[in-house]
Amino acid sequence: MKKVMLFVGVFLSIEGFTLSSSVADSPAVNNQRTLTVQGEGKVSAVPDIATLSIEVSHDGATLDPVLRQVREEMNKVLAVVKEQSIDDKDVRTDFFQVRPKLDYDKRGNPSTVGYVVTNRVSVKVRDLKNTGKVLTAVLSAGATNVNGPTFEIDKPAVFEREALASATRDAMATAQAVATAASVQLGDILTINPQTVNWPIRPRPFMMRAMAMPAATASEEPIAAGEQTLTGNVTLTYAIH
Repeated sequence: MKKVMLFVGVFLSIEGFTLSSSVADSPAVNNQRTLTVQGEGKVSAVPDIATLSIEVSHDGATLDPVLRQVREEMNKVLAVVKEQSIDDKDVRTDFFQVRPKLDYDKRGNPSTVGYVVTNRVSVKVRDLKNTGKVLTAVLSAGATNVNGPTFEIDKPAVFEREALASATRDAMATAQAVATAASVQLGDILTINPQTVNWPIRPRPFMMRAMAMPAATASEEPIAAGEQTLTGNVTLTYAIH
C-alpha cells in the first residue's frame, strides 16, 4: 500500500518580510518557521586618488614626422608629471595608435592621405591638492586632450566592509521589530546573504582640449573631490518560535 503524504504550506509576506512554515504528516514533523529580512547600510568616503587621462594626438601627411612630434610632446608631458613628485608606478600607458587618414573618390574608393598618431597615459595623483596643478602643467607641456579627474578610493574594501556591517545591524534591528510586532521570538540566524556593495555611478569625466583653446596659464585649475556614499545590502533569515 502506498503511503500518502500530506503537505500543507503557508506563506505570509508582510511589507517585504517573509514569514513561512510547513507541516508534513511524516514521523519527524518539520514545523520550523522563518523570518527573512533585508538591511541596508550607507557609508560616506572621501576620495583620496584622482586619475587623469592625458593624451597627445597629431596628424600629418607623412608618418615619421607625426610619430616624432607625438613622441617629443609626450616626453615633455611625462617630464612635467615627474616634476610633480608622482611615482613611476602611478603612470601607465593606456593607449597607443597609428591609423591612416583616408580620403574617398567619387566611386567611394579609399586612399591614404596621411596618418593620425595617438598616445594616451593615465596618471594617478595621490595628493589631491596637486590635482589642478598637474592638470595645468600637462596642458602647458603639450597634452592635446585631458580627461578627468576621476576620483577613487585607494582601499575600497575597508569602506565596503563598513557598509555591510551597517547593513547587518539594520537587518537585525528590523527583524527584532517585526518579531515583536508579530508576537514571535527570534531564534538562530539560519542564513546570512551579503549582496554586492553599490558604489555611486561616476559622472563622465570633464575633457579639456588644448588644441581648441589658448595655451594654459600658470594658474592651476580648481578641483574638488567631494564625497562618495556607498550602499551595502544584507539579507538575514531567522528561525522564529
